[in-house]
Amino acid sequence: MPDSPGDGGQFTADLYELYEVAQNELRPLARLYGDFSSTVDETRSCNLDPAPVGGSVGRGQSALRSGSALVSLRDDVQYAFARSSENIETAAATLVEVTENYADTDDTTRADFESFKAEDFPTGTTPRPTPAPVYPDADSGNPLQNG
Repeated sequence: MPDSPGDGGQFTADLYELYEVAQNELRPLARLYGDFSSTVDETRSCNLDPAPVGGSVGRGQSALRSGSALVSLRDDVQYAFARSSENIETAAATLVEVTENYADTDDTTRADFESFKAEDFPTGTTPRPTPAPVYPDADSGNPLQNG
């Protein structure tokens, strides 16, 4: 096998650093985006499109009737946060799986990997996967709801 990085002869990434990025950077970021999605969802209780007073729209009131645009924007922002949270968590889970699988290639690699994990996670507790984020209601008409 070739010995130069990039030719397949060596694993050139620090295995534990990949694991640490997944656990200490990506998972908290995914949780943050999920929290943003939940916070945006809480705005549903706000009345963004009030009916005109007395059933008529007076001069200048049309600017106040932009609630439907705000609802659509709210749904789009909420969807973007929720989708980002899921994508970041997927990347974190993939990195964890890759590092665990690679550590199983030989006993020395596994022992070194476990030693590093024990130093940074002495109780054995690592960040849990991010809970599923809150998406906009399916009946909101959000055009981004595709997956």
